[in-house]
Parts: sequence; structure tokens; C-alpha cells
Amino acid sequence: MHDDLTTSQQDLLARVLQHGGVLSAPFGHVGEDSQLPGMLKDIDRLEAQGLLRVLREARGAPERLELTEAGYASLGMT
Repeated sequence: MHDDLTTSQQDLLARVLQHGGVLSAPFGHVGEDSQLPGMLKDIDRLEAQGLLRVLREARGAPERLELTEAGYASLGMT
């Protein structure tokens, strides 16, 4: 894995991988202890780094995550 990725970013990439390289919303659970706000930041960062392709709904919220070739490589899968 890339050394410059945070643990939560690595976990998110691994979670997408566990779902066959594609993960559909919802990405976190709702409520007081929701992980969604932090996950949205990770999604944006991973997309900016080219590790994820993000399909967004009309309002801009992520709807589907796909690993890119670089995303697979960051997980050591080339």
C-alpha cells in the first residue's frame, strides 16, 4: 500500500476491493457516531489522487466508488 495514505483511506480502498472493485452507497451509517463525514473527505482525497473513480448523484454526493488501476496498484494488486 502507498505509505502516504492514511489508515482510513487504506481501509476505504480495501473495502471497495472487497466488493469486487465497486462499492455503492451508503458508505457509512447514519446517527450520532456516523463515519460518513470523514469518509467523504477520504473519498474526495482518493479521487483527487486518481485511486478512485466516483460516480455522483445530481446533488453531488458520491453514489458509486470504483477502484482505478492506480487504486489497485496502491493495494499491491497489479
